[in-house]
Amino acid sequence: MQGGKMLQTQLAKGVQLTTVVSHQFKTNQIMINFRASLDRSTITQRALLSNLLETSSADYPDQRTLANALAAMYGAAFGAGVSRKGPTHNLQLAITVANERYLATDQPLTNQAIQFLQRVIWQPLASDHQFDQATFDRQKTNLEAAIKSVADDKQYYAAQQLNASLFANEPAQQVPSFGVIDDLAAIDARSLYRYYQQLLQDDQIDIIVTGDIDEAAVLEQWQQVGFEDRSTGRPRPFYQHHNLKDYVEVHEEQALSQAKLNLGYDFPVFYRGDHYYAALVFNELFGGSPLSKLFTNVREKASLAYYASSSLDTFRGVLKVQAGIDGKNHDQVLAIIADQLTAIQNGDFTDDLVDQLKLGLINDFESSLDSQRTVAVQTLIDDLTQQHVSDADWLHQIQSVTREQIIAVAKMATLNNGFFLSGESK
Repeated sequence: MQGGKMLQTQLAKGVQLTTVVSHQFKTNQIMINFRASLDRSTITQRALLSNLLETSSADYPDQRTLANALAAMYGAAFGAGVSRKGPTHNLQLAITVANERYLATDQPLTNQAIQFLQRVIWQPLASDHQFDQATFDRQKTNLEAAIKSVADDKQYYAAQQLNASLFANEPAQQVPSFGVIDDLAAIDARSLYRYYQQLLQDDQIDIIVTGDIDEAAVLEQWQQVGFEDRSTGRPRPFYQHHNLKDYVEVHEEQALSQAKLNLGYDFPVFYRGDHYYAALVFNELFGGSPLSKLFTNVREKASLAYYASSSLDTFRGVLKVQAGIDGKNHDQVLAIIADQLTAIQNGDFTDDLVDQLKLGLINDFESSLDSQRTVAVQTLIDDLTQQHVSDADWLHQIQSVTREQIIAVAKMATLNNGFFLSGESK
């Protein structure tokens, strides 16, 4: 990160505070991340907790009092959410507050923001070992509605069905990071509170504070929480997808105008491991950019798709292709997608195109450095994978990718699974 001074302090075993002092931002951001091994039985509970913590606590029992508290801090922004990285699940809370040094105020905003976050987390809206019933019921209903609305998105539905096939032998990998309705029904206000106490005790915790901050004051404020050592070990950073070597396709029919074809490839390339940088360039060439083969040949030249793109998951070792097509063109599309991969494996691409793709990756990377959130998220990934790559090294690695490396990494992709969602046949 440009001009950022980073300091890391172990507050207890499995609890780390990272401060990044930077004069680049006019705001300060405090993020706290709870990380645990991905487990089908806890995913939905964690998603429901994020909803509860985002909307209520003992000091701020409803959204109005919470909004007033944020307004009093010059309109601070606060949010919570869940996400997945390979075999780990994250529950994250973050608050972004104006830096008081840039305001005509002596109000200690950063101190107040940290205090706010600590109250929300360690003083939830609960009594008698259970969450407040009315609040719990409301958030449970909200989460159910959110999960249902996502399932109504056909493109998303197809992606989820592909996951179910790709990770057939691993239930936790099949479900989305925000949980499933079947699991939601079994959760009650008491059992969720019990799980929350366990989470506070066992989860690995990363606290990341970025901005023009007083490191010593921030450290002292977090030390006052009195964190205890975590009894659970550090979660594994990667999940290795199992290669079936054969192609298996599931076909489903629904009432829809545009068919969805989703493909899953075994692709044993992992974040910052061997072939990683070549894989980034390969993905841009295959379907990750408007200059890609899928975009130019399947969508534009052959007009066989409304959209066609590829994406990498380097925490699970898979490559995915998503295409919106006319159902009757299924076989043709499957063949032409295969042709694009074969073309790359045969070296059928120009050095000039590779240079353009590298430039696109570099531009995206450099613009991401202007985001405070990117800094925090990257710090989290570095802690998960236990490796740090400087900006200069990242740029050097991308620029050094050769044509031979792109061809070699393309040969590592094996088509395993497909999910085809088409309109009902008349």
